[in-house]
Amino acid sequence: MMFTAMKFKQFATAVTTLSLLLLTSAQAQVVSPATLTIDDNKIQAKLELTSLIEVDLTVEFENSIGLNANTIDITAELLDPTDLTITDRLPSSLTSAVSGFPVLVSISPKADAGFGFEGLAMVELYTKAIHYTPTIPWRLFTSHDGGTFEDITTLTSSGSYRARGSTGQFSDFIILLDTRPSALVINEKAASIANTVNNNRDKITALLEAAIDSGINDIQSALIVNDNDAALTAVDSLITLIENASGSEIADVWRSSGDLVNVKGQLLTQLQTLRFSLRTL
Repeated sequence: MMFTAMKFKQFATAVTTLSLLLLTSAQAQVVSPATLTIDDNKIQAKLELTSLIEVDLTVEFENSIGLNANTIDITAELLDPTDLTITDRLPSSLTSAVSGFPVLVSISPKADAGFGFEGLAMVELYTKAIHYTPTIPWRLFTSHDGGTFEDITTLTSSGSYRARGSTGQFSDFIILLDTRPSALVINEKAASIANTVNNNRDKITALLEAAIDSGINDIQSALIVNDNDAALTAVDSLITLIENASGSEIADVWRSSGDLVNVKGQLLTQLQTLRFSLRTL
């Protein structure tokens, strides 16, 4: 789904105007949760930025260690759309803050608190400030340690707007308007999967590494000939392969001290969001 240049310009103007008005009234205030519940492997928080903008955050872990209110910081803030600390982290000039919801949510486990988790963490943002429209490409992005924002969307739905993704690590989360061509998004996501494997081969056993490489080749071969159905089948197969892999085959733990790479979580995050993009063509 692509916007015309005129529609994109209209959205960009609306984003800037509304965001600046919101920032004037809220003075870019950073807020902590108004309510916070942590139960076993699940976090639920409500963050109130203005009388018009609230966000409900849900995080669910497959298996967490040391999760409690003293081991993790959660905040939200309204964005200045001209702030270079944000704009320099966008993946493209065709991505921008969402009109009515220019909000950055940060999840920051404390480095010395002993928190960690295995595999994937599901992250969901829900807000009544904007309303779901299937033809508008609002997506959930994340950025780690001030890096470039990456699309991690696995679901978008109504009520009023809900976006879900997964992650193998933590930092910042934001909903962006993404008007990049679908083919570009899909190819970039496929390339990110290959890069993650190439950067972490020492954390994957040889047998599993060979199987993952074969799956990536199947995805890339299908995309080259624009066979999206075959690409989707290959993605599903690779997800199943990695989901069934044990921690002795692939590194699957992230901890707040930052000394471990959760390769399994990162790969599943990238594969699941690639599947979302292929399914929404």
